[in-house]
Amino acid sequence: METFAMAEDILEKGKQFFEEYTKKLLKNKDLYISDHLQLKKDHSLRVAGLSADIAEKLGLDEEDCKTAELIGLLHDLGRFHQFEKYQSFDDLKTEDHAVLGVSVLKSAEFFGELPEARQQVVIQTIEMHNKLAVTSKEKQVILFSQVLRDADKLDLWELAVSHLKRDGSFSLPSICFNLPKTSGVSEVVVKGILSGKPVSKKDLQSVNDFKLFLMAMVFDLNFKVSFQLLNQKQLISRIYDSLPKRDDVIHVYRQIRLFIENKFVEQSRNRND
Repeated sequence: METFAMAEDILEKGKQFFEEYTKKLLKNKDLYISDHLQLKKDHSLRVAGLSADIAEKLGLDEEDCKTAELIGLLHDLGRFHQFEKYQSFDDLKTEDHAVLGVSVLKSAEFFGELPEARQQVVIQTIEMHNKLAVTSKEKQVILFSQVLRDADKLDLWELAVSHLKRDGSFSLPSICFNLPKTSGVSEVVVKGILSGKPVSKKDLQSVNDFKLFLMAMVFDLNFKVSFQLLNQKQLISRIYDSLPKRDDVIHVYRQIRLFIENKFVEQSRNRND
């Protein structure tokens, strides 16, 4: 009970810190910058809620649910400084936003109130949330990383779909790293997906590549509840609907749908065993 009370107190202080930190940055007189920072603030709040929801549905204890929510809230702290300085969310062309975020978090007074072991879990989870794979062997880091990465993907899919225009472009070009809109897709991206692997950002050459990148993120989805939310909102099919119906794109979509269907079968078997 005492550890839960501490986790709840830290979460409330984390929320206060986040509000104060973002409030200052959102006062930027450049509307282009402030609008994009607001976008990231809203994203962070939604990921916090999704993380808490996933953690609860997984049956995690109250302390871990609060920690998952805190990580979800603070995972993109580095995005604010990144966009203010570079007007870009592209880590490859600017700085690693996860590393930037950890630097901000370490200097926050409230964070020092967390037990050292829990601090390290939060730091490592945030540091790895934008990497292609989780490399830690620590069970708690792996668990919180899976919760965060699922929540982050679910909101990124929904955010992308909400900004899709009828012509297949995005109303906010920064969402797709300002990539050009072309009719084709990159062979390296298609081959990667057909081999069942997530797509690397460095291979993206166009808006269509970015859409395939979004669809391929499903390979790194971890929990049944996450697949359920993905299917309920038909996020993958809505992205696919905006792509040209070329043979390679159709093949990719079928591969991804098959992967999702197999995941449901696999998880049903595990539940019945």
